[in-house]
Amino acid sequence: MDNQTAQMSKTSWAPEIDARVANPPPALLKKYTAKEKAFFHDYANFVVRLIRNEKVTDRIHRVISMERIVIDKRVDIRVMVFPARTFRGRQNTVLHGSYSQSASQISLYPLRFPREWIRGDGMDLFRAGFEGLSQRRLRLLSEISESAVSTMIHEILHVKFQQRSMSRYGEEALVQKLERQFMQGCEEWILVPVQQSLSVIS
Repeated sequence: MDNQTAQMSKTSWAPEIDARVANPPPALLKKYTAKEKAFFHDYANFVVRLIRNEKVTDRIHRVISMERIVIDKRVDIRVMVFPARTFRGRQNTVLHGSYSQSASQISLYPLRFPREWIRGDGMDLFRAGFEGLSQRRLRLLSEISESAVSTMIHEILHVKFQQRSMSRYGEEALVQKLERQFMQGCEEWILVPVQQSLSVIS
């Protein structure tokens, strides 16, 4: 198969079509209270709507286009309901996302929050609507959104570079550099997708 034929056999990629909320295993569900489960399900649905937002989708497609990312098959994008486990011996290091080349799957994880806060002030974070949000809550929603979008871009870049023979550390350093470049000025446009994603949920 020549290069031109191989290129034609590749699959175009529209990430927003494949984004979905993952089903947590029953054993994991047992570790959370009803309020905590409701909060994280709201969080996951918010992130799915955020990623599907036109402004965010345009940014994602720009990364794919500029970096000339071509894939052999569609990438399944899972928005995980609960935070990832901390790394053993590294309590301050939390996994925000991952890419499995063998499964052709990106997983996005939520940020961690104190359980007491979730069961109290956090319960209506995604349900109260955009109007009347305090500055503190607006900053928190912006942080959640920026984390989700930057993680998405980060893992998309891994889709590209894991097709090459690079060292793990060399690949990660390059991905982080490009992620920062693509996320520059995010605070200037992220509030519109945040507002639109909240209005759909509320």
